[in-house]
Amino acid sequence: MPNQFNPRMAALAQSLLPSEQDADRRTEARYPAQDPAELELLSAPAEPIYGTILDVSRSGLRIGLPKRIDRGEHVKVKLHGNVIFGEVRYCRAVSGAFHVGIRIQDLVRLSGPTNQHIADDQLSLYAVGKGLAVPEVIEVREHLGRCETCRTRLTAKVALLNPSRRAKPPRLQPLD
Repeated sequence: MPNQFNPRMAALAQSLLPSEQDADRRTEARYPAQDPAELELLSAPAEPIYGTILDVSRSGLRIGLPKRIDRGEHVKVKLHGNVIFGEVRYCRAVSGAFHVGIRIQDLVRLSGPTNQHIADDQLSLYAVGKGLAVPEVIEVREHLGRCETCRTRLTAKVALLNPSRRAKPPRLQPLD
């Protein structure tokens, strides 16, 4: 994928971080990002659309794009050797660009899954929602979907590191 990082889109993303009120309503932590991505519409093959990943959570991601994408569209997002398949949940106009929310339906990793448990430091960063790159968040999310031991450890970390949030097990969608 050519490096299509858009500095204007990245600066816009920084100025539009979610409010504290929005963050309190969310059930999943969002991890801020500034990673370039390539998006393709699966319904009508066309030229890829280059954008910037603005944030990622366990079940979805938000991408800044230069054009509108219809809600319900099925898309493929190429990102750091990963391919994410998902559905567009919303598309909002924001200062001359568009923020597109995508629910992750499937993930294909070119390097394949690892059978090792998640390291404590990485699990702590995931629990607080800061400090991991998008590929690391995707890797942790994928591992948590298949490892009960790490899900239990994550629940304990969330309770310890985020005492203001109710300690409840993370909601994970099956990766099929």
